[in-house]
Amino acid sequence: MAKVYRWGVVGNRGKIARLELSTPTEVAGVTQKVVQIATSNSDGYALTSTGTVYAWGVNSFGELGDGKESPYETRAVEVDFPAGVKIVSLPNPMPFDAGLAIDSTGRAWGWGLNANHDLCLPGLVETRPQPLLLSDVTLATGARTHALFYSKGTVYACGSGDAGELGNGTTATATEPTPVIGLPSGEKVTALTSSWEGSGTLLADGSYYDWGYNAAGQLGNGTMTYSAVPVKVGLPAAVKDVFQGGSGAKNGQTIAVLKDGSVWAWGNNDRGQLGTGTRTNSDVPVEVHVPRGVTFVEVSSGGYASYAIDEIGRLWAWGDNRDGQLGTGSLRRSETLPVDVGIHLAQIASTAQNVAGLGVER
Repeated sequence: MAKVYRWGVVGNRGKIARLELSTPTEVAGVTQKVVQIATSNSDGYALTSTGTVYAWGVNSFGELGDGKESPYETRAVEVDFPAGVKIVSLPNPMPFDAGLAIDSTGRAWGWGLNANHDLCLPGLVETRPQPLLLSDVTLATGARTHALFYSKGTVYACGSGDAGELGNGTTATATEPTPVIGLPSGEKVTALTSSWEGSGTLLADGSYYDWGYNAAGQLGNGTMTYSAVPVKVGLPAAVKDVFQGGSGAKNGQTIAVLKDGSVWAWGNNDRGQLGTGTRTNSDVPVEVHVPRGVTFVEVSSGGYASYAIDEIGRLWAWGDNRDGQLGTGSLRRSETLPVDVGIHLAQIASTAQNVAGLGVER
């Protein structure tokens, strides 16, 4: 059975002592085969082949979904879904201090903190999963205080709209699902991604649209103007895999693997998270310096750091390392080019400075 790992800042809330791990450390308590992992700012989640979800980390707002509010859980606990509910997908990332899941019937579930109604629920805190209003959900994602859902051919958003991250043409908060406007009609959405006040969609034709916060060129459209509606990012080829990162003001960045095999990034770069060998921000996509002879097939990004898994499963990381989030064990504060972490993974997930990885099946 493949191991699940965690590293970076894995505990930091109020009276909870700041806990950092500079190398991947196995998560205890997961007793079934894991098929997917996801993260929130201080929590990790693992979906098993039987539809069970495990969670670990901070639980101050019930974000572990086990019916409790506890300071911190280093050992994974089972998320307490109603009997008969089988989870088939975990949105990644999750909203801050909260969890999301999609079940086998297409129903979305949410739990944890709901301060800005980013879970599309009426309550402030839910310590156990609650069903959302949306049905036939196939994709979802969340970050900070907003979330996105794909249902019946439409992208919906809930939560805070301060920077236009809801994509509905306003900066107002939405307490119930509101449709994103301006995406090409009739084109299927194949992926959703999100970051601090940012949102994005990948379409079936390989085009990528994003919207929201743009103070450091996070939208990749050559401007630093926020947008409350989707804008298309100009890239030299169709997009295969894309992931937004960022957990606070100014530190957002996006990493994309194109179908021609090249890797591109844009947005904030003051800690080298674009992987170009510099610390210069870019409001248009720039090519990541992938090591010679290496092909990246999956990418992820957190607060100020970026990650990739190559074709043989090696994990690479670059950007900020002040909290050990690169996982190398190095004391270097940052890396402006991808470095080999020294572990093989099947999946990688990161939110803020919190990182999780799924090992290769043994």
